[in-house]
Amino acid sequence: MENTIYNLCKKIRNADVNNLKEILETNSNSILELENSPTLNRSNKNAIKVLLSLITELVAKEINESDYMLNKEEEIEIEHIWSNHYEEHVNEFENIDDFVLARNNIGDLLVLPRSFNRSYGDKSYSEKVKQYFSQNILAQTLNKQKYENNPTFLKFVRDTGLPFCSYENFTRKAINERAELYKKILKWNWR
Repeated sequence: MENTIYNLCKKIRNADVNNLKEILETNSNSILELENSPTLNRSNKNAIKVLLSLITELVAKEINESDYMLNKEEEIEIEHIWSNHYEEHVNEFENIDDFVLARNNIGDLLVLPRSFNRSYGDKSYSEKVKQYFSQNILAQTLNKQKYENNPTFLKFVRDTGLPFCSYENFTRKAINERAELYKKILKWNWR
């Protein structure tokens, strides 16, 4: 993504307004095309945190909940939806390395306040998902309650066609679906 943005910046550096519009229109699809989902590692932790915060705010703003992270004094952290217990997922993976890779995929990540992350981070998904409903919009959408008696959110989902859904069980397939959702939110925002 950095190379794509860098090359786009070179193209628009000295462009006038008319050329800028043309450049952005012709390059908009390539800007957000990611062949693979971003995976958390030591060197990109801050970038992933910013990206997740941006995605969260894009959705929250549309349903009038955009002050969630902006008005919090407590620091936010990256939360893994899956706890770090390979033994709970052995039926989905051939080895622990594949599990770690999936767990660090952006589809398994949220940003949440540090206190929440510290108190629930090692719990199972079935325990965490109940508490996610009290957190930001991306966390809430994992919980089926978000899809009940929530007209503003449901209208947003209907109008955008974004594939939000709750998960009773959060599986490897769910991580991939969630990563695709994040990509689609970014593309939708680019509209």
